[in-house]
Amino acid sequence: MNKIWLIIKREYLVRVKKRSFIVMTFLGPLLFGLLIFGAIAVVVNDTAQYHVLVVDETGMITTDTLSEGHLEARFWRNTFRDSANAQVLFDFTATRLDDASFEKSPYNLQMIVDESLFNSGRCQLIFKRTPSEIISEQLERELELALEQARVEDSLKITFSEYQRAKVNIEFAMANVKESGKESLTSDKAVIGFAFAVLIYIFIFLYGVQVMRGVIEEKTNRIVEVIISSVKPFQLMMGKVIGIGLVGLTQFLMWVVFSSIISTLVFSLYLGSSTKGQAYLIDNAQQLSTGYNPAIAQMQMIEENSFLAAVLDTNWPLMIGIFIFYFVGGYLLYGSMFAAIGAAVDSETDTQQFMMPVTVPLIFSYVVAGVLITNPDSSMASFFSVFPLTSPIVMMVKTAIGVSPLMLLLSMLCLVVTFVSMIWLAGRIYRVGILMYGKKPSYRELWKWLRYNG
Repeated sequence: MNKIWLIIKREYLVRVKKRSFIVMTFLGPLLFGLLIFGAIAVVVNDTAQYHVLVVDETGMITTDTLSEGHLEARFWRNTFRDSANAQVLFDFTATRLDDASFEKSPYNLQMIVDESLFNSGRCQLIFKRTPSEIISEQLERELELALEQARVEDSLKITFSEYQRAKVNIEFAMANVKESGKESLTSDKAVIGFAFAVLIYIFIFLYGVQVMRGVIEEKTNRIVEVIISSVKPFQLMMGKVIGIGLVGLTQFLMWVVFSSIISTLVFSLYLGSSTKGQAYLIDNAQQLSTGYNPAIAQMQMIEENSFLAAVLDTNWPLMIGIFIFYFVGGYLLYGSMFAAIGAAVDSETDTQQFMMPVTVPLIFSYVVAGVLITNPDSSMASFFSVFPLTSPIVMMVKTAIGVSPLMLLLSMLCLVVTFVSMIWLAGRIYRVGILMYGKKPSYRELWKWLRYNG
């Protein structure tokens, strides 16, 4: 045990003192902050001006003539997003411009509202410059709302406000009979569990590969020949897997802390003090709740409230405890497998033939975790939450939505047993492969190494 501790200490100190580790520990969160800042800045500072000519050939959304060739809109705002950023201005007419006239006109976009729109559901939008996705979606919603208002008032002979009061938006309040009719928040809790699952998934991939590269590096430099004379291959593998895992955990925690600080500063300094930033927040927060699309606004409010209720209703001590267990257990399981691959080959290019059996269960577990969000009670999920190669990812979602203590204990036991067994198997590959040079092993060769008793 003392030798394993010495190897762990060596692996940890050697790597945390590397310049690359220090640089990436601080550069990673900085790049993350710049990414957030850049994404916000691109949206907020979009100062493009859009002047749209709405051609109403149906006569449904326009009324009296203002001047020759121009009409007045019945149900349309003159501008939207009239904050400090992008503006959209509208003019209305009954006659479309030909391509030559449109090219010479002051308009950026020409929206054609004709009879074909009601048959195909597609509206032709002619542009000089491709509009952004945000602007396109807002134009679609504006046209949908205008046509809905026109149809309601023309066909039903009531005001649109009366029509809205008559509409009822339905959302099922899911209630489990086993919980005395209490409203179920299963889907929202599944999203929380999935967030934890993603962290484990990323950590295993990032630092499991580092274990493999570390073994290959020592094997290539022949350092291992000196080390192996003092310790057993199994002890060396255990020390390396745990040591690199602690390095990764240290960097990971520092990334979380620094990223949180930088993200908070970006939002508070830029969006809090910038006029454009404040306008952007207000515009996005109030756009749906100011009568623009009440149905969507109501649904959005329900979803936000249910997610907040799910956060408050989550058993956080259990979630954090289970996360730590599967975070460590999943890494140790896959780390030992990556170490065995590193011991079996001489270069990273030779690892491809052995990576598939390791990465496929990991990727598949990520897919299953995503499926649980839409189908929490899937029978498939119960199996994969116990199956040790997928349980570190799947069980996080299963724990969030609710899991029986028996299944949880069975899953944890299977993971521990599989981890110990995998360490033993990987150690047998490691003890032979770590000293093998110049030969590309096959699966048959690995099987012989496992059975080797010398």
